[in-house]
Amino acid sequence: MKRYGKLGIIAGLAVLSIGIYYIQPIFTGETRPQFSVSAKSGDKTLIEDMTIEGYYYENNLYGIGTEVEIANEATTYYSTQPYLNQLQGSVNGNEKMTQLQKKYRSFMRGKEPQLANYFEDDSILAYADITLDSMSAVTEDSKFLIEVLDKKTNDVISFSVDFPKATDYFSMYIEDVQVANNKLIVVTNGYSINSENGQDEQHLYSIDLPNEKIEKDEKIKMDLVDSKDKEIQYVELLNAGNDIHSSKILVYRVTLDVPQTETEVYDENEIITQPVFGLIGVNIETGEQFLIDVSDKLDNKALGNTILIENSTLYFYKKNDTTLSLYSYSLEQRELLELESVELTKEQLAILKADVILQVKDGIVFFAESSNVTDKAMQIMAIDSNSGELVFEGTIDEKVNQPSKRDELYLSEILFQQ
Repeated sequence: MKRYGKLGIIAGLAVLSIGIYYIQPIFTGETRPQFSVSAKSGDKTLIEDMTIEGYYYENNLYGIGTEVEIANEATTYYSTQPYLNQLQGSVNGNEKMTQLQKKYRSFMRGKEPQLANYFEDDSILAYADITLDSMSAVTEDSKFLIEVLDKKTNDVISFSVDFPKATDYFSMYIEDVQVANNKLIVVTNGYSINSENGQDEQHLYSIDLPNEKIEKDEKIKMDLVDSKDKEIQYVELLNAGNDIHSSKILVYRVTLDVPQTETEVYDENEIITQPVFGLIGVNIETGEQFLIDVSDKLDNKALGNTILIENSTLYFYKKNDTTLSLYSYSLEQRELLELESVELTKEQLAILKADVILQVKDGIVFFAESSNVTDKAMQIMAIDSNSGELVFEGTIDEKVNQPSKRDELYLSEILFQQ
């Protein structure tokens, strides 16, 4: 009887948990605020196609919350989306994925709903995946699954190729898919069993589409970055994960730790060392890898800030007590240019003192506070990188039926409709 009693308790808890999951929106829907971006000055049209993604905590103490998307006309909470959409990732990612699924229903059937697995241009829609076991690990039978849709003829090329040296890797995932010179370039990040330093490896697999075979496997050359007396901590692909269109040049940021000496570790006045950053560019068409050297004008802190990519241009920023300076780096010409510096007020500079999120569109760089622990509205501003003019200032406002703490909202990304 004890056994059945325990089963009854477990069943009751399961029902209660499911009930809370579905009933919770009934109680929280009215208390969730509606957010909007309001213009204070400047060109209001700059925010017409803008959406801002973030996370809203309904209960900070218990970590209960949901992803949120803020647009001009509406606030969308992730937990209110259909269950299948919730499996696909962020709100914005859902929109692009939903477009693909509606337009190419047959081709998209049964495929992973992650934008990183896709490439699209005017002619084709391509998809790549890696077969893994039930624990999401690489096995000796792992393969690349490739499908390419010809948009004009609706013909589909579908094939698989063995994953090279599969037994050398424990895990692997796809970060990006590109197409160049009739080859599908699958960009991966994975953990090698034979790794001496415990770091992930980044590879570019060139798959010849006509011959349906892997033509080249190129590993990103970490030795391009000066790592003497340093340890690689993290490698990040900076190209936008929500963009499935062509990127001629990929950019990796390498974060290196400077090991502390024994004296520093045990000294009462411990020295906290800052990480060092390096940038590596990879030309998709030629396979060339090169160091992006901007050290003559930008310090290490600027490299650690958010770096924006638009077309084949990188955007950097750095600030001092009164001004904000913008820089652009042409990935094709490999040249760094210092753009106009902007004189800012104390209130405007205060935005940059806290954590910020950034985005660039048509050379306009947007800055927004990512969180706020006070009752003041979050600030957002935009600067024209060509003229150095402050072209927009605004706030992220909230409207709620009941009082809520502003520090429950955390912003992660500014996006524009494609």
